[in-house]
Amino acid sequence: MTYIAIADDHEIIRQGLTMIIEAQEQMEVAVQASSYAELAGCLEKTSVDLLILDLNLGDLNGLASIENVVKQYPSLPVLVLSAYPEEMYALRAFKSGASGYLNKAVVSSELIDAVKTVIHGKKYISTALEDTLAYGTKLDKEEASLTDLLSKREFEVLTMIAEGKTSKDISEILKLSPKTVSTYRGRIMEKLNLDSASRLFQFAYERLCTRS
Repeated sequence: MTYIAIADDHEIIRQGLTMIIEAQEQMEVAVQASSYAELAGCLEKTSVDLLILDLNLGDLNGLASIENVVKQYPSLPVLVLSAYPEEMYALRAFKSGASGYLNKAVVSSELIDAVKTVIHGKKYISTALEDTLAYGTKLDKEEASLTDLLSKREFEVLTMIAEGKTSKDISEILKLSPKTVSTYRGRIMEKLNLDSASRLFQFAYERLCTRS
């Protein structure tokens, strides 16, 4: 039997999730909590195999809730089910220690798929989010190293893109033909799953210029 805890400040959500989960064989909701304080008290008394956690419990920031649970119960997987959009919050949730992220608009079958995936020790993200992630993005606290993903020359080109240099600038600095620079840009975009020049610049700037 898989025992599950649900933490959400809306009773109707907790009830709906419970109905969906307990319609499955070998799944039971053992804990329901409407706040982080209530959840913490329940987890001290009841052992569960998975926590389904809302990011907005009211008494504690959602990311802090994840971090606290993971620190206290490192073997307990946390599946975030939130109204917040995935593209804004999912990676932040994973960096805080979550094992999965779902938007509350999901259908019940996707919820069960997510539960089963996380229970078996794997990370879960929706297909829509997976399609937008840069290649090599790791869903854990450590991000993939760009130097592992890109060749030395590709990394040099990406660094210059982050600095706002044009293809002509890069060509002159590296003493490469414009066509060669264009080829490197294309390879970088392919490896990082980026589909436009603007996304390439944004990615490069965020990864290389905004971190100390």
